[in-house]
Amino acid sequence: MAYFCKDCSYRGKISGQVGECPACGSFNLEKSRVQKKKSPPAKWRLVVLTLLWGYLIALLIWKLSH
Repeated sequence: MAYFCKDCSYRGKISGQVGECPACGSFNLEKSRVQKKKSPPAKWRLVVLTLLWGYLIALLIWKLSH
């Protein structure tokens, strides 16, 4: 079981003695049994990112050579 504090965004597996947040002390904790797993970024995003970095490097080399 995991806990999430709505006030300070604490995420952890423990809560305080009476259910308060161990980070900030508020009683605004939410219990969740299933943690959402983030999916890896789409492959087209990685391709676009690589192309943009290549374009930036090419522009820098061109600017420095002229």
